[in-house]
Amino acid sequence: MTKYAGVNNREKTLGENVLIIALIAVLMASFLYYFFKQERQLTEVGFDAVARNFSASVLAIRAQWFMDGQPDEIDLKETGKPGVTLKVNQQGWLDFDDDNEKCQKIWVALMATDLFFMNQPIAVLEIQTHSTESKAINNKFVTICRYSLPTGESFDYNLANGKVSVNNRS
Repeated sequence: MTKYAGVNNREKTLGENVLIIALIAVLMASFLYYFFKQERQLTEVGFDAVARNFSASVLAIRAQWFMDGQPDEIDLKETGKPGVTLKVNQQGWLDFDDDNEKCQKIWVALMATDLFFMNQPIAVLEIQTHSTESKAINNKFVTICRYSLPTGESFDYNLANGKVSVNNRS
């Protein structure tokens, strides 16, 4: 009888272990479900914050352009970082004239990072539109830089008027 009593104790221990493992698996599955359910919203909120940071940097450069007497180039001085020379257009907005990769250079100059956000690549489009706005440079084509994620979130930077607009997917 003592032989069978030891077997029953082992079976109970094995049953308890299976129950604990099943409980942990259920908790992990529910965590992953809710995490992936919220991931899109986290990406949207985070990319909106990146757009606001981008816009604040653009406005800081324009303010420095005014303070420096409206030169063609701005020497950006940040505490703890080496000085960087940035080109601006006639209205004082950050612009790299006659450059095929101006939108990429603008991103790197303002954000000081590669074109990645939360391990997702950021696509950069340079859009040329004809504008009749009074702020358009000599009534020419206006360049808009669009920075977008594969999930659909994006924001635009208009080089003619410095406007940064967020385009959330629906």
